[in-house]
Amino acid sequence: MKTIKKTILIAFAGMALVFTSCNKDDDGGDDGSTSGGGEFFTAKVDGNSFAASTDIATLIGATKTTNNGVTLVTAQGSTNDGDFINFSIFSYNGTGTYTTGDNLTNPNMIQYGEVKGQTAQVWGSNLASSAVGGLIAGKITITVDADGVLEGTFSFEGYNADNMSTKNITEGSFKVTIDN
Repeated sequence: MKTIKKTILIAFAGMALVFTSCNKDDDGGDDGSTSGGGEFFTAKVDGNSFAASTDIATLIGATKTTNNGVTLVTAQGSTNDGDFINFSIFSYNGTGTYTTGDNLTNPNMIQYGEVKGQTAQVWGSNLASSAVGGLIAGKITITVDADGVLEGTFSFEGYNADNMSTKNITEGSFKVTIDN
């Protein structure tokens, strides 16, 4: 069971990185109105401040795609050191509150990761972490979805299957531009 949980967690981490990866427009070519200035991704991680970099190279971003009538929204904020928070909402339906890590059939996920050298430790709230039991489910609330911008709040208790530790992510807020 531990191997299955770890495999699912790694699969979701990889999927989130694929969906939030850079595209050809990330390195320039815009009018400067969305890079850095208005975007943010912040939270408290076990009481310590996390703030994604607002460098022009865009360490903050989001995607919204629809396939076969199902909309997927992903967003990520990363520090210059590589630490990150990202989330994916499957069957996205506009503004509202979405839950993560509450049951094995809910594909929504949110995670926090710390990069140390060449390795990353990840604490997630997803369908695999729901099997652990006793964890506080994650909440992602989208308050604005207009003019190519998503804005909202989040909180979750992340679980790391490698060392069976948890981290509480609170006071999360974000404003991201959706990449087309």
